[in-house]
Amino acid sequence: MPSLAFAAGAYLVDDGGITEANKLQVENWYSQSNTGETILVTNPGYQLLPNAEFAMQESYSEDSKTVNTVWPQVKYLWHKSENILSSTTIGTNYSTTDQKNYGSYAYSSTTVNVSELADVHFYVGWQNWRHSWHNNKSVDFLNYGIGSQMHLTKTLSFIPELFQSNGASKNGPTRPATQFGLRYFASDFFIFDLIYGHNINGNLQDWTTFGATLTF
Repeated sequence: MPSLAFAAGAYLVDDGGITEANKLQVENWYSQSNTGETILVTNPGYQLLPNAEFAMQESYSEDSKTVNTVWPQVKYLWHKSENILSSTTIGTNYSTTDQKNYGSYAYSSTTVNVSELADVHFYVGWQNWRHSWHNNKSVDFLNYGIGSQMHLTKTLSFIPELFQSNGASKNGPTRPATQFGLRYFASDFFIFDLIYGHNINGNLQDWTTFGATLTF
């Protein structure tokens, strides 16, 4: 049941695949840090055109200045073989709370099936963002990361990953963010994630994330 196209969702390093044709894939996750910050995300994706997926992620956080944001994006699958999937994604971030655009992003992701037991995911991209510590001026970041999906059984995977953003910030380049967790394939239609993360947003917080992916 584990496949090349199922390492995204609540994880930081996106896989190289897209949603299956004629399927609606809805990823949901809830994260809470040790400082009390919480984030609730839902992300439906659908393959509108051959090799192209459209997704509209919505996130809500009472601790965030933008509070409620939507992230429309298009993901194009430009390489597909038995062992490799590669895609490019472009998107933007818009706050429905204060009606402002807070940035845009573009990245490429590749998934390589190295064996029957493991897939490896590579990610590199650009991000333009507005930050309060820069008086709301836009800042460019280079994002990159690597992750792996290790298939322990037909229904259970272990996923570790490492991610970093480099760019202009108050304290220089951020330290790498790490996540690892278990992914349980309950059926062809339901996937459950339990994840621990550290330094996800660059401030050394610890995170716990519960995720669920539904496919219709």
